[in-house]
Parts: sequence; C-alpha cells; structure tokens
Amino acid sequence: MARRTPSLIAPNTPRNTPIAIGSGTVELRDESDGSTTVWVNNVPSSSMRPELDVLDFEYMRHMAAAITSWAPDGRWLALHVGAAACSLPRYLAHTYPESGHIAVDIDTSLPELVREWWDLPRAPRLRIRAQDGLVAVASRRDDSLDLVVRDAFAGDATPEHLADVNWWEQARRSVRASGLVLANVGTRPGTIMGRDDARAARATFKDVVAVGEHAVLKGKRRGNVVLVAGDQIDSRALARYAASAPLPTGVDPGWNR
Repeated sequence: MARRTPSLIAPNTPRNTPIAIGSGTVELRDESDGSTTVWVNNVPSSSMRPELDVLDFEYMRHMAAAITSWAPDGRWLALHVGAAACSLPRYLAHTYPESGHIAVDIDTSLPELVREWWDLPRAPRLRIRAQDGLVAVASRRDDSLDLVVRDAFAGDATPEHLADVNWWEQARRSVRASGLVLANVGTRPGTIMGRDDARAARATFKDVVAVGEHAVLKGKRRGNVVLVAGDQIDSRALARYAASAPLPTGVDPGWNR
C-alpha cells in the first residue's frame, strides 16, 4: 500500500522553539489564519499551509503570476536555488502536475525536516540536493532547464556570487530559449541593493522587468522585488496581474537601470 503523506504538520512538532539545522536554527510559529511561518535564524523564511494551492508571501505570488504568464504546455523542469521550506516548488508541483523540480541549498537539513512536517512531493517530482547555487546552474548542460528560480539569501541580501554577471550568464546558458529566470531581490531604502543584480540580468537577457509593491520599487520601503528575465516576457499579463493584486503592485522594466 502506498504511504499516505499527511497534509498537516506533525502534531508533536514543537512550536515557538528553535530547532537546530545545519545553517543555524528553524522555528515554527502558527498564525491566526491557519498558516505556519517558518523562521530561519529569526527571519521569516517561508509560510506553509495545509492547502497546496495557496501562497502567502507576496513575492511568491509575483513569481507564480510570472510563471502563469509563461508556463508552456506539458512537461517542464525547474531549478530552485535556495530550497528553504520548498513552498514554491510544492505549489508549482501541485499547479502544474507535469512539471519537475530540483531544489538546491547549501543546507538541506531544513527541507528534509519539512518533508516530515508537510506533504512535499517526492522524487522525481521534487528532488532536494545539498549544493551551492552557482555550482547548481554552472553544472547544468546547455538548454537543460525551462525555469530557474533564485530565492537564496545570506541575512537580507543575496550572496554576491549568486547575483553577478557570471551567475546570470550561467542561468542564461542553462535555460532553453523559451525559458524564464526569476530572482527574489531584497531591498532597503537608501541603499543600492539590487542595482548590480538588475544590471547583470539586463546584460544577459533581452527582457527584464521588476515586479513589486510601488513603495518598494521606488525605494521608499524595505521589501522584495522579483526580477523576471527572459527573451519574451509577457509584460501585459504581468500588468494585469499587478492591477488586481491585493497590495499596490507595479511592473517596472526600468527598475535600477
């Protein structure tokens, strides 16, 4: 008989108590709306729910909208740089049943714990590997991926070697001509966070647009911006999504130019 994977977090899992992982600690905090926020080193890293078709973090909804405007029919393969709790791979595997996902992280102890707590897909639908994000894209064959998602942080910033021209060129080489690269960029007012990242993306791909809250895009508030990079971005579809988003959201092709 096939093993039935539980849809809810294991009832004996401690809440509000730091649990040791390879890169520090993880803590689970239940929210009033039924979700559980996964805190890594005292920073909110992921949000998980029993439902497979819900994303709580706004930037992940931006990514999902970009994928909806792009996703090809049939099978496609995604590489996720920065596995964390695998919220987005879990959502995409459910939404696109024929898609395959590889999630890499320098510390896989967290996603392996999450496998015990929630219903993450099993291999080959979702494979989790301990691997540096640059090595992950550089080791791929040319044109072997359809989607690359970068969501890796050291503190509140993307590691430099995952946001420079070399990383973007490796991502460009590894995705097919019709492919897409999404990158989560952390920003703070009064800084140049994300500037070199965005410029490297534009030096590599024909089309690059930024999606985020208006105040974040304008540098007035701290938050996350999603870079959407490819050779044929459907900016109109993204604009329609932004117009209907719960928070004031913009699509800016000139962000940090």
